[in-house]
Amino acid sequence: MKKKIIIMLLCIGMGTCMGSMVPAEAGAADFSSGASDSGELFSDGTKEQNSGEGDISQFADRIADHAEAQALEYQEIQDEAQKAADAKEVQRRAQEVKEKTSEIRRKAKAEAARKAEEQRKAHRQEIVDFALQFEGNPYVYGGTSLTNGADCSGFVMSVFKEFGYELPRVASAQYEASQKKDVSQIETGDLVFYGSGGIGHVALYIGNGRIIHASTSASGIKISDYDYETPVGVGTYLK
Repeated sequence: MKKKIIIMLLCIGMGTCMGSMVPAEAGAADFSSGASDSGELFSDGTKEQNSGEGDISQFADRIADHAEAQALEYQEIQDEAQKAADAKEVQRRAQEVKEKTSEIRRKAKAEAARKAEEQRKAHRQEIVDFALQFEGNPYVYGGTSLTNGADCSGFVMSVFKEFGYELPRVASAQYEASQKKDVSQIETGDLVFYGSGGIGHVALYIGNGRIIHASTSASGIKISDYDYETPVGVGTYLK
């Protein structure tokens, strides 16, 4: 439809131009015969006019086809650009999700580690708190009773037994069976060993540089500074 409109406009323009070519002195009588006079001016005018219209129509068709091809090409470029943009956005969102997931996992892992550490320390403190209630009870050589009397290794063995730990009976064996630690790494719930020429005494470390131990028959179960004597070693049965 657009092609036809263009052609009609072109034809009107051509008719106007041709009319202006008629000599000014020519009167209406010169054209009174209609087709006959027209034939004299344009012996094959009709054919030439038709040929001109055909050329214009073909030219218009070529312009329309070219414009359509360019439009299609432009649309294809736009589609490809949109696909690339969509793919980039998908990639960005995927990376964002990946980063958020990694951050959630990192926080969850850190939180799990924090809770595990809290539980570990709480368990150690629970053992110490249990042992502290027997402060002042008697020392009895060879004894293992937390209330009626125990010696140093009997006291430690009986405290840990309440929490499911099976320790050897004597201090030297308790040291050998324990996981060794440097004194700088000592924690609440660790065992501190003493002796001269061998392990002869054991105490439970309660924190802040202090121990609870079945000391002597004269003092019973009491609290002392951990370095009241030079420790021979530190061992633990706890995590």
